[in-house]
Amino acid sequence: MNPRPPPRLLLGAALLYWGAATGRPVVGLILAMVVEAAHWTRLRWDFDDAAHIRAWQISAVTAGLALVMLWIDDAPLMAAPRLLGWFPALLLPLQFVQSYGLRHDMSIRVFSFFTRKQRASKHGYVPDPARGKFNFGHVYLVAVLVAATPIWKMPDFPLQVPCLAVLAAWALIGSRRCRWHHVAALAVLALGIGWVGQFGLDRAYQWVNSGWYRNRGLNQHPSHFRTMIGKLGEIKQSGDIVWRLRTGAGSPVPTHLRLFAYNRYRGGFWSNLQTQDDRIPTAPRLSNEYRLTLTDDFGPVEYVENANASRYYKLRRPPAEAPMPDGPVFSIRGRVENESPVPLPGSAAELHGFDVYSFEANPVGTVVIFPKAPVVEGEVRWNAGGSRESPPWEETDLWIDDNERPALAKVLTDLRLAEKSDLRSKLAIVKRFFDGFEYSLYNTIQAPRVGDPKDNTAITKFLTTTRRGHCEYFATAACLLLREAGIPTRYAVGYTVAERDARRGEWVIRGKHAHAWTRVWDSQSGTWLDFDPTPSAWMDLEAGSGGLFQPISDFFRRTSEDFNLWRAKPGNTAIVAASLLGLGGLGLVFIMRRLWRSKRIVNGRRRTKENDPRANLTPLRRLESLAEKRLGPRGDGEPFARWLHGLTPLLGDPAPLDEALEIHQRLRFDPVPPPHADTGRLAELTKLLERHIKNAPRR
Repeated sequence: MNPRPPPRLLLGAALLYWGAATGRPVVGLILAMVVEAAHWTRLRWDFDDAAHIRAWQISAVTAGLALVMLWIDDAPLMAAPRLLGWFPALLLPLQFVQSYGLRHDMSIRVFSFFTRKQRASKHGYVPDPARGKFNFGHVYLVAVLVAATPIWKMPDFPLQVPCLAVLAAWALIGSRRCRWHHVAALAVLALGIGWVGQFGLDRAYQWVNSGWYRNRGLNQHPSHFRTMIGKLGEIKQSGDIVWRLRTGAGSPVPTHLRLFAYNRYRGGFWSNLQTQDDRIPTAPRLSNEYRLTLTDDFGPVEYVENANASRYYKLRRPPAEAPMPDGPVFSIRGRVENESPVPLPGSAAELHGFDVYSFEANPVGTVVIFPKAPVVEGEVRWNAGGSRESPPWEETDLWIDDNERPALAKVLTDLRLAEKSDLRSKLAIVKRFFDGFEYSLYNTIQAPRVGDPKDNTAITKFLTTTRRGHCEYFATAACLLLREAGIPTRYAVGYTVAERDARRGEWVIRGKHAHAWTRVWDSQSGTWLDFDPTPSAWMDLEAGSGGLFQPISDFFRRTSEDFNLWRAKPGNTAIVAASLLGLGGLGLVFIMRRLWRSKRIVNGRRRTKENDPRANLTPLRRLESLAEKRLGPRGDGEPFARWLHGLTPLLGDPAPLDEALEIHQRLRFDPVPPPHADTGRLAELTKLLERHIKNAPRR
């Protein structure tokens, strides 16, 4: 353990760097001023272990409350990493008692309840009070540097690596145990490890984040989506609540809520091909090359404000139509992020009551949200005989990879689909065909490997051999099969509405309700229809129990969302802010009052107590800072004279030190006042010793 504090101004510089790197420069400046002011003020407190424990408890309770608030405001996956970014502020009480205390160290027992209880003493073991001592400034420095380097993304601060290198070198040089060439080598090694580690953390975060949102059905990109087709293994969906839905009086329940739609499939990969003016790209874009140039092509959703002051967003394409007061309606509530998709029926027409900056949509029907709060709620009016989606594009909505055609043609011939003229009859035949397949969450179909025939694709195996798979297989196979029959289709992903909470009168949408189906173009009505070829047995497999802790998870999910919506209302926002500021202010006033009443002014005349270890100092005390640099900090209970005797090997002649210590002891403890000449002599000896110590070679 190292009881020596970090070099002067190092913590302040680290806090300024933290403020700049995290976008909190004012907070960083305030924290730096609080920490470094200890070097320029004589205010001190006699903080003991009990005070250290109270500081640790304050930090722990504050961190717990902050974690709860971040969990309510943000996605649970991001609450803990973002809490880490506030560690410099949360750990300030511990650094305060270290910086402004009369002790240079802190016991590690402060942080362990079981160690403080000293249960081992019952067996005859008594812990050594001198062991486990360290200066908290080093821990605080590491916490500040870690908080300034977010592990959930690559650094945005351009000077991050140079600043970290400078601060690390400053810390090493300040320890007086490293030379410049050691520091340079360590800096190069640290930079290399840092870059590699940050890259690895970024990839790990993307992997975890992708898996998390895949379970919630939200990991797709509007322009491209890698399915699980052709990958072996089990598909596991999360039981967490994603959305909650309530239908209006007499309104039907929408069965499918779409998030994304795609129009081009190849090798387990769905994508979109469109341009801003809804025209099909040129021929080179439609080649069989695997790498595609994709566009997101989102545009604003029409905002309508009527004369009666009703405001809403219209999803149907122009020309604008009057509001539909009698159409089916439902309200939906859930947690969102910026530019995240909103689950909507394919025939959604209007969005009412959402507290957002705006909505945007792309030509294939995906609608993304720009919310003002992490939880949104509003009404959706649907089934209005129209949609935001563009009419089919022949080059993409009928496009089939050549490797898939042999199996599709064979199945189409067996089904004799060409003999039916109307769309409904064709869909009924395809539905009956897939009802004979088996739904499974365990993938047993592997994509073609090197050397396999190109037409032996995963979809080919699914249609002709295994006849077993999950919804992505059914939706993709139906899309391609109908295209082979000349019917434009698109691949849709989203949620099915299948679980009703009768006690609360709402429908619950969970991550395990994520689903894929087919959008089919009805040329007679000029609209897109939802067609779900997956056997209905899939709902029974996904409807199993969510486990012992599912009710607890649901309770916290509902509570956090409801509280977020309640707090977002204008009047309630002021109530919450006033409550938090009031409680924080009362706690701060209480702490400041206790600190003011117990303060001491070191080396001053006011409020200096007899038992202050720094009272009644002699000139020899000036050697203490120099001696610490050569001998290290003085241990608890170690006499000053005995500790100072450690300087003897540095002095050519120990006589001046012995004489100085003798005068020092007489001035401090002799009941008879010594002559005034002794003080002058001790001052001369102190100056002499200072010169000898400064000129002595370092060991």
